[in-house]
Amino acid sequence: MPNLLTLVKAEFFRLNKYNLFTANFVVLIMWVVLAYFLEAEMLLRFIPFIFFMDSIMMTILLVGATLFYEKKEHTINSIMVTPVTEHEFLTAKVLVNVVNSLITVAVISIAVYFIKEVTFNYLLLLPAIVLVTVVHSLIGIRLSYSAKDFTSHLINYMLYVFIFALPPIFALFGIISESVSRFFILLPPEASSVLINTAFTQIEAWRVVFSYIYLIALSAMLYMFSVKPKFNEYLMKETGV
Repeated sequence: MPNLLTLVKAEFFRLNKYNLFTANFVVLIMWVVLAYFLEAEMLLRFIPFIFFMDSIMMTILLVGATLFYEKKEHTINSIMVTPVTEHEFLTAKVLVNVVNSLITVAVISIAVYFIKEVTFNYLLLLPAIVLVTVVHSLIGIRLSYSAKDFTSHLINYMLYVFIFALPPIFALFGIISESVSRFFILLPPEASSVLINTAFTQIEAWRVVFSYIYLIALSAMLYMFSVKPKFNEYLMKETGV
């Protein structure tokens, strides 16, 4: 536990040192300013998109950025000679992203309440945000393993967006038929969107239950069969062994 706390503090220090917190804060301010100009009804439709972008897109980018800066600082080399385990190292990264997402939820929720007196179901939103952020933190870590630098991480990120996030958007505009789009719930971003939207609108119970079970199972499988097993390979590659 002390090791985990130390790693979490180091993650936050790194985010602050490289102005990643500042960048995240600027994005938050942009969302708040935009919320000011929207009517309450339109705002309720727009807020899920904010949380979707933050817990999925920003999460993948942030975890990629922190791993990139660790390469520059040769942090991995230092970790190898400490009692820190791979589980603690990976858990710290996930926890920091969860905290960042919850900060976004808190700031946006407070802002829209005081600006437009808009509220929603926070009890349904919080577990959804936590689970979605955990899944996409693991996806971000896995994408970083195969990236030589931050640019290649961005390329991997864009491929993920094109393959997994764009098809549901196309379906909304009728570009993809309903007979095909019903299977999009198997895509992590679509299942994530279902869970986030439960706080704002009524969704079929089976979709909500399926999305929770699917994302929990996906996060467990990602960690056990991909993220953790590939960590040592990533470690050896970065240290030149």
